Amino acid sequence: MAATEEDPAEVERAYRRALFKLIIHLGYVFLLCIGAFAIRKAFGLPPAFLTIVLVLALVLFSPEIFRFMVLRAKVQRIRARD
Repeated sequence: MAATEEDPAEVERAYRRALFKLIIHLGYVFLLCIGAFAIRKAFGLPPAFLTIVLVLALVLFSPEIFRFMVLRAKVQRIRARD
């Protein structure tokens, strides 16, 4: 199959899978932030500790975020074409 002729059902399935993974990752980041906040309070760490946790999460999950954005654009293009 050519790169320009993608199966709409397959793209939709990949988009939904990417959305599900993104939601799971966001929940994980939320739990990490809660844990980091508790650790920061317990040990008296500076507020920058939370920033480090958020930046690391963004770096770790950026491929999934990028994949979701690409698939969302493909799905919108396919829906507009139909």
